[in-house]
Amino acid sequence: MKSIFKSFLLSAAAIVGLSACSSDDYDLPAANLSPEDLVEGIAFSITPDTSNPNIIHLKSLLPASYQVAWETPQGRSVGAEKDLKIPFNGEYEVKIGVSTRGGYVWSNPAKFIVADFCAEFVDNFLWNRISGGVGNSKTWQLDLATLEDGTVKTTRFKGPHWFFNVNYTWDKLHAASETENSYANFLDSSPWESSAAIDPTPAEKDVNDSEAGWYWAADYAGNSWMIGDDLKKPNYGYMTFDLINGANVTITDADGTVLSKGTYMIDVDNHTIAFGDCTPLNTNGRTDRSFKLLYLSDDALMLLGDNSNNQSLNYVTKEYFENYKEAAPQEPVLPDGWKDDISQTVITSVKWVLSDSNPLDWCNLDGSRMNGWNNPSDYPDWLGTPDPAVYSGFSMTLDCKDNSAVFAYPDGSKVETSYELDDKGIYTFADAVPSTTVIGWASFGLDANNGLRIMSIDKDSFGNVEGIWLGQRSTEKDEYLAFHFTPQAGTAGEQPKAYAATLNWNNTGDWNGITGDIVSITGEGTYTASVNATWTVGDPLLWLQVDRILADHPNADVEILNIKIDGSDLAFDDSAISRGYPDDNAETKSFRRYICNAWELASCFPSLDMFKMQTSAEVTFKVTYDIGHPAF
Repeated sequence: MKSIFKSFLLSAAAIVGLSACSSDDYDLPAANLSPEDLVEGIAFSITPDTSNPNIIHLKSLLPASYQVAWETPQGRSVGAEKDLKIPFNGEYEVKIGVSTRGGYVWSNPAKFIVADFCAEFVDNFLWNRISGGVGNSKTWQLDLATLEDGTVKTTRFKGPHWFFNVNYTWDKLHAASETENSYANFLDSSPWESSAAIDPTPAEKDVNDSEAGWYWAADYAGNSWMIGDDLKKPNYGYMTFDLINGANVTITDADGTVLSKGTYMIDVDNHTIAFGDCTPLNTNGRTDRSFKLLYLSDDALMLLGDNSNNQSLNYVTKEYFENYKEAAPQEPVLPDGWKDDISQTVITSVKWVLSDSNPLDWCNLDGSRMNGWNNPSDYPDWLGTPDPAVYSGFSMTLDCKDNSAVFAYPDGSKVETSYELDDKGIYTFADAVPSTTVIGWASFGLDANNGLRIMSIDKDSFGNVEGIWLGQRSTEKDEYLAFHFTPQAGTAGEQPKAYAATLNWNNTGDWNGITGDIVSITGEGTYTASVNATWTVGDPLLWLQVDRILADHPNADVEILNIKIDGSDLAFDDSAISRGYPDDNAETKSFRRYICNAWELASCFPSLDMFKMQTSAEVTFKVTYDIGHPAF
């Protein structure tokens, strides 16, 4: 294969202009630098790779202190050198740009020719997903259309635009494990784990100095302002990508009339796409042609442009759009007996207060939490950190005996009303009640129908209710603003809280874990836990755990008083046996004593052999709620 290049001569005056600058001038070239000063062979070079002429090497020949950019068939990039992988034969253009005091100065286009087709460069899942592969085509449309009956339809993205920190890239939103046939990214992974991304470092702040790492999956139904009234159309047309005698793209209107034709080029290494001789289908007359690929599946595509003002372009295939049917509205599914769980038979009045750790979240229509915030540190800067002092004076007391309700507020005021609770878990109150601040701009309140709906119910190890999520239905979006309440006893007095303690066994031979019977810790004192198991192979593991005790008693201690293996006492030193969180996870708020840790056996035990039990283990321990300081 051969590539042919055309060069332009640089005038003697221009040579002098480039070479006569002092080293002090290189930091920021003068604004009067002209395109005629930036000529191939003098300011930059275009060189085909010796082993594969479809690889084109671009190199700046300017002093290293010049900030250089390139405009290529694969989009724009910054840096003194750039490699292009051009799969298709044809004539192409490239320009070099130099940053000056007056902005970038760009050269005139330098043309080069690629003589042959290189199939390996399009043998990639990005090319296949967008076009259907070599010899095929695929038609796409924006994820928005108005149907004949006047209703608005959206599908995969729920709208044509999302909003992103412009410094997001494919590498920050996809994991290295993603392949052509499997997905591991911010859209298909739930929850998305950004630490698994190809580039896990957070995005830098955007051009508006906005928080790094933010994006907003804006639905059109609640945000139709994203397209001005004068720009709204029933259908924005179609965009067809093909790999037939090149990489071609055709833009048509909704009736199929061709509006423009051009080419496209994907940089599979940097996950970008550039359009030649046309602009992609959009809603607002944008003219940018270089985009980052943020997402691409067989039927969904998301682009973010250099001049996007944070707004992505969201596409789905025409086939997907036309065949998409909205799923039946989802609803929370509550467990059997849920009404009995949240009501009391002896103490009928229950006082509910907002959680100190995670007082609110947003929920999907099925009741699942959107963000999964569990601790104050989980909350984002745009919302703020929960401060219990703000809402600690707020409570909701419900009495199932007479269906009365009392809302108490931090300023000391109260509102008395009544309520009904239907079989779907929807509370409807007889009167409207004032709202009250929870975090930042987010406030507790009833929905438009004076209602709240049960999203989910949290239980402890004994089956006791320890939390309930109540959702305020949005009037604009398919979601709920949900409030996390925890129960306190009502007017009859507070009930003692119990914590589940268990003795647990496992071994490294078959990893057949066994948990003993739950012991209820209802106060300070001495307790005994046991587990029945038989060691066969591998190293034994034995640990005592008290769940969630540190949430209410951060200075609690669990002291081991006696250890029996197969009925025989073991000698031990309590201080030598580790105290800590389960798997070092402080968020569990649970207390673990790792009696036999196969990887780090306590120094008071001579060997693991003494824990290779045949029938049972038993541990007697003392629980103290406050020793004056954290136990570990």
